[in-house]
Parts: sequence; structure tokens; C-alpha cells
Amino acid sequence: MTDAQRALTGRVRGVHGGMLVLVRPSGYLWEAAMDQCWTASPEERECLTPRGAVRVISTSPSPTRPSS
Repeated sequence: MTDAQRALTGRVRGVHGGMLVLVRPSGYLWEAAMDQCWTASPEERECLTPRGAVRVISTSPSPTRPSS
């Protein structure tokens, strides 16, 4: 799910009335109103998997090495 207020995507860990308990891969937990969330897109869901994290990390340029 994606939380509109925080612009974060997480997996639903629990439901308490109209509130969702969401969790990020890092273990970060938060609550969000159910009516302020929507089903995450495929791209948003990809950020919740280790494969997605590797893909994001791999897009940054590698540091340059000084010439010897």
C-alpha cells in the first residue's frame, strides 16, 4: 500500500478499525488512515523487495579511481 500523507510504500502488517499498520523492509512501522492509502503500483511494490533495492543502488555512478 502507498500512504498519501507520507508518500511511503509498505506492506500491510495489521488493520485496526480504519487504520492500517504498514511496514517498510527496514522494519519501520507506521499507521495510516485506510482512506488515505491505495494499492501500490508495480514500480512502488518493487521498492519493497531486495531485488528492487539492488536495482536502485546499481543506478548510481560508481566512484572514480585516481590514476596511478
